[in-house]
Amino acid sequence: MITMSIAATLGRRHGTTTTNEPTAGGHAFASRAGVPSALMFPVAQSGGSASQAVGLASGRVGHTRTMTALSSVRDRVDRWQQRHASLGFPIAVVRKHGDDAGGRHAALMTYYGFLSLFPIMLLAVVIVSRVLTNFPSVRAQVVKALVPFQFRGTLDYALASLPDGGIALWAGLIGLVGTSVGVVLTAHDTLNQVAGVPHRLRASGLAKYLRVLAALVVLLVGIIALAAVTVQAVRLSAPDGLDTRATAVELAAAILILFAMVWLGATLLLPRRPRLRSTWPMALGGAVAITALLAFGALLLPALVMRAGPIYGAFAAIVGLFSFISLIAQALVWTAEVASVRHHRLWPRSLDAANPIEADAKALRMLAREQERIPSQRVTSEVG
Repeated sequence: MITMSIAATLGRRHGTTTTNEPTAGGHAFASRAGVPSALMFPVAQSGGSASQAVGLASGRVGHTRTMTALSSVRDRVDRWQQRHASLGFPIAVVRKHGDDAGGRHAALMTYYGFLSLFPIMLLAVVIVSRVLTNFPSVRAQVVKALVPFQFRGTLDYALASLPDGGIALWAGLIGLVGTSVGVVLTAHDTLNQVAGVPHRLRASGLAKYLRVLAALVVLLVGIIALAAVTVQAVRLSAPDGLDTRATAVELAAAILILFAMVWLGATLLLPRRPRLRSTWPMALGGAVAITALLAFGALLLPALVMRAGPIYGAFAAIVGLFSFISLIAQALVWTAEVASVRHHRLWPRSLDAANPIEADAKALRMLAREQERIPSQRVTSEVG
């Protein structure tokens, strides 16, 4: 046995094939270059071994036939989806989402959105309190629409802790801004990744933070506008609260405000101002999705908390809120992918990675160009 192992080892070192003599069990083991003899299938020398060999061969033939059948089905589906945009476009969006690691970007937006939620709400309440100082009843209604009832006690305590004025107040506000920009910074990186912008063209340094601060202002103004729309809808609704027309007006106004927020955000965070015809799918899709989530939030959020309760216990409310923010982040990422695929015409995509077509090659070139870090660098991708 030792002699056979040494012979097999020598054969591997010299790139040769070594065949060992039959052993007492009646098997001869064939050893190829680079493969230990003990790992090779035995060559049949008896009736039982012959049956095993036949069984293994039949299994391999059956596996081959199954893979061939699956490949044939995949090829037929692939040809059909390449001819029909109704299926080819969604498949291209899913492929683009995977190329961009969209799930990771949505997770980062969820994380920083959760951390930025309370500072953003506090900033919005501070702005409303200062602007509507002479209108206490309106201010109270807007603040009530801004802040969920679960956080009102905490928010009142935080407001009471803020200085009344002077340098201390401005220092506190700057600190709130610093803790609020995390979600906007993440949105900046996500949007540029989805749009295929090379790193050398993305805003950096002071220019990047000025754009992010401008986008934060848009976010704050939009949130306050949504709260004002809610207050106005409550005033216009019937006494019993079942006014279909007021609800329709409120939803339409919310979609319009969110559309403007998403479009302006994309305009500020991308290095070049995109055309409306390129970004409207993202703006409209994101606005409709967020409006639906906010409209059903009163029902959805308690359900998420209830589902998380048996597992997370006292943290169920946090997990439910985290899940709600995750849905919003996922909606924004997916709608951005739709807009990118449509703008760059990245469909149809091939279902066979070994046989890429034109849209696959274009998507790979975009991924390669994104890695250009300095002005003189150019990265190309070639598909043979």
